[in-house]
Amino acid sequence: MVALATVLFFLVCPRPAIAHDPLLDLPEPKSVPEAWDVIRQSVENVGKLLETNQLKPIAFQIANCSPAIRRLQSELGDRADRQELREKLEAMYASGGSVILATRDKQSPLEKAQALYKTYKAAWDAIAERYPPELRTSAVYNCPMHPLDRHLKETDRCTICSMKLNRRRIPSSTTYEKPGAASMTLKLVPTPPLKPGVRSTINAKLARLDGAPVLPADLLVMHTERVHLLIVDSSLADYHHEHPTPTATPGEYEFAITPRLPGEYRVFADVVPGATGVQEYVVGDIPPAEDNCHGNPISDKVDRLSAEDRGLKAALVFPGLKTPTLRANEVVVGELRFTDRDGTPFGGLEPVMGAFAHIVGFAEDRKTVVHIHPQGEEPKTAAERGGPLLKFNFYAPAAGYYRLYVQVLVGGEARFIPLGLNVAGAGK
Repeated sequence: MVALATVLFFLVCPRPAIAHDPLLDLPEPKSVPEAWDVIRQSVENVGKLLETNQLKPIAFQIANCSPAIRRLQSELGDRADRQELREKLEAMYASGGSVILATRDKQSPLEKAQALYKTYKAAWDAIAERYPPELRTSAVYNCPMHPLDRHLKETDRCTICSMKLNRRRIPSSTTYEKPGAASMTLKLVPTPPLKPGVRSTINAKLARLDGAPVLPADLLVMHTERVHLLIVDSSLADYHHEHPTPTATPGEYEFAITPRLPGEYRVFADVVPGATGVQEYVVGDIPPAEDNCHGNPISDKVDRLSAEDRGLKAALVFPGLKTPTLRANEVVVGELRFTDRDGTPFGGLEPVMGAFAHIVGFAEDRKTVVHIHPQGEEPKTAAERGGPLLKFNFYAPAAGYYRLYVQVLVGGEARFIPLGLNVAGAGK
């Protein structure tokens, strides 16, 4: 009873912000359509979190619904079923609380939460049927620069800066979200064709599935850039992180790399279309020269938990790991500890793309990518420094070997520190 009372207090009472990101710190809904937008997305997010076995954020998604419930209750007016509907809305606090408690159960929390979620979602679906579609299916639009400025019309403009609005999306997790299906294609043409040690300029063409060009304005700025190109060879031993510049031709972008190894290079374009707000990885390959066709295989699938680049060493530990083995579909807290040449803790990490570090991991299947950022406040000025300890949440969506690259900035120069992890299958 004490646990249930605690959860209900958490749901009913106003709560402090759970993160510094305005997309997660949801403001009180101003209208019934906005309340339903919060409920619809948050309830769907609970299902996504259960699918990926991320139980901890479920409490925050269900708590998102509390201000929305209060808004719906305050807008019942004189409708004939207002008392019955008020009671049904009130019951959603306890229904959501039971799902939260199930996620914290010591035995089979995932299975118990999944069963209760079905009841929880069905109850919301039944309540939704009492509202006309134009109220319960409306989208909310906000400004990328001023996310608290919300509107119900896509054609409105930000009341502060007059910028075009984007559809608001409530993320399910700050650790891992399954990327959306690619809504575009990526074609890459190198000049000259790729050869080790030879600098090549790459023309990258981004197009929608219907062939229409993807313009910079179609993409959201994420970590200071609209397009992040994560580039790696077949052996996962040569990694490049590039940001292409638009050319005079709509939908075409340009960047340059100097490959160290033979064969084709795979490119994962990390983008977020403004129309959906959902991250995508658009995949393409840079073809090599005819006499440079054969790339190297992955040769060293061993755990490598420490490495260095030009005297800066990074050591990776997982103090929160309950078993000796990392498993797919499980969230575990990791720590990166930075030291200099003589072993002294290093706290001089400079901001790079809005963070003190970026951790990019490629699985051996060359299909799975993880892109991780440290926990805590992101740097707000160029003068801030990070380290010697950075914590992060690690989540591997698939089993296998992962080559990780820790990208940091020191003295204005990028450092890429390579690490390696083997991830077992879920439950193994």
